[in-house]
Amino acid sequence: MMGISTLFAVLLPLLLAPAAAPGAAAPAPSTTPFEAADGRRTPRYAETVAWCESLAAATPFLEFQSFGVSPRGRRLPVVVADLTGRYRAADHRQRGDGVVVLIQACIHAGESCGKDAGMLLLRDLAGSRRLAGELLEKVTIVFVPIFNVDGHERFGPYGRINQNGPEEMGWRVTSRNLNLNRDYVKADTVEMRAWLALFNAWAPDFFIDIHATDGADYQYPITFKLETQGNLEPGLTSWTKAYRDGMVAAMDREGYPMAPYVGFKDWHDPRSGLRSGVMTPRYSQGYTAIRNRPGLLVETHMLKDYRTRVEATRLLLVHSLAWLNTEAASLRAAVRKADAWTASAGFRAEPFPMRFELTDRSRKVEFRGVSYEEVLSDVTGGRYFRYSDQPETMVLDFYDEVAPVATADLPEAYILPPEWVEVIDRLDVHGIAYRRLDRDTELEIRTWKFSDAGWQERPYEGRHPVTFAAASLTETRVFPAGSVVVDLNQSVAPVAAHLLDPAGPDALVRWGFFDAVFSQVEYVESYVIERMIPQLLADNPTWGPELEELKAADPEFAADPWAIRYWFYTRTPYYDDRMGVYPVGCLDDPAVVQALPLR
Repeated sequence: MMGISTLFAVLLPLLLAPAAAPGAAAPAPSTTPFEAADGRRTPRYAETVAWCESLAAATPFLEFQSFGVSPRGRRLPVVVADLTGRYRAADHRQRGDGVVVLIQACIHAGESCGKDAGMLLLRDLAGSRRLAGELLEKVTIVFVPIFNVDGHERFGPYGRINQNGPEEMGWRVTSRNLNLNRDYVKADTVEMRAWLALFNAWAPDFFIDIHATDGADYQYPITFKLETQGNLEPGLTSWTKAYRDGMVAAMDREGYPMAPYVGFKDWHDPRSGLRSGVMTPRYSQGYTAIRNRPGLLVETHMLKDYRTRVEATRLLLVHSLAWLNTEAASLRAAVRKADAWTASAGFRAEPFPMRFELTDRSRKVEFRGVSYEEVLSDVTGGRYFRYSDQPETMVLDFYDEVAPVATADLPEAYILPPEWVEVIDRLDVHGIAYRRLDRDTELEIRTWKFSDAGWQERPYEGRHPVTFAAASLTETRVFPAGSVVVDLNQSVAPVAAHLLDPAGPDALVRWGFFDAVFSQVEYVESYVIERMIPQLLADNPTWGPELEELKAADPEFAADPWAIRYWFYTRTPYYDDRMGVYPVGCLDDPAVVQALPLR
């Protein structure tokens, strides 16, 4: 039987041959807008969409689609490349020997390198049967040229003060002033909800998200981040490390050296040491990690000229696709193994690391920087770093060892009352399966009681994140009919845990989805509690000495009549002892979950 690549080699010359019949489709565009402007310009939204539609219409293995509509009515564009013509996720799932790679650009619309590099790649694939056969035999590409479509059209020359080209660009955030690359968990934006539907449908095996960085100056035209420090299943971590090493070597051979995307111990000062930790799931590759998918964050160096950044990105895409085509079977096996593991009882039996911090241990690495000096500004009086154009290879401390600082004891299932509709909606958009109680049911659960809540004063991504202390609590509670039961016997168990366990760095409770539980809704009047205090002291002989001890230890409390009244009020049966109790419960016994009356 003829293989895909052999069949493609036979058919493609015929498929790409110019049509002689009148009214035939126009030939594929041979030049991208980026090339037409000699590498200085990136196209606007309408020009990008029209170009992609034209290329797809003229190419037998490309199809232009949209995966949603923005708040301002723009289609969210996507181009699917597949040699077999299977342009739907459901069709692809029937193909057992290939992998899907989701590539996205312009999530920050001013960082357009990925859009232009992706258009170059698609044009090259359309025009070369050899290249298409090499890169697509076992790979399907799902390419999003512009994710933040509304922000993209806040277009002008002053989008990014730190960036060297293009001549004009889009804006970092959406029309609602929200950063899509902070929205993967909370899913507040229309665009992110559409993206999650796209991801759930295709379940891509590999993910690439293309940005341009800020930060210090150095020699590397491109930097990258891969999750290899503990938040990806171990087998996928090993696979990802091999991919990383292959890409670094390949890009070095191309003359485009590549380094990890790092921060610095002291901002802008490479000699202070390099830092690179685990990304939380509010970010793209942090989110795909808890979906059991390797995610490559590409950060081109903003100070390099635009042509260099786009070319470096194009080369990285080509080498990545070649690797994925060669290693399709191993990646697919690793993904399936990870999905099976996170759905298993063995995964739930171990503490699940949810938040990581860097340790104080480092290792020495070579860093291709540029020489620089610290200078004092005559105008502002502040110190800053002034970089030269002279390359300098430095040996620096690299801090990239992490340790888990928060873990979750995963239950067999989470249970949530039906009134928390906004939270249940987020389960839906993340593709988390659940069932509902058929009748009121009394259950013993493990949960938490919160205290010492504090909200961030300035809004962050449209919300006021909350911090709190959480104490474990075991209680018996009646859950009403319609309550949602999330069995963790599914591959997205890590996502469910990150949404519902308060230890998660991006748990929904931290984003304010459960703020109502922190509210005190009943109070006591002074004349009521003062009349009760003598009797309360008489009925509870230990309270008097306890109160005096507290006054002696805390003069501020002793001088505050309302604090003392409140101290008594909280000890009466009138006080709301449900304030701060988390509505989500954990069911730890598989037999109890199996016996639930579910529909």
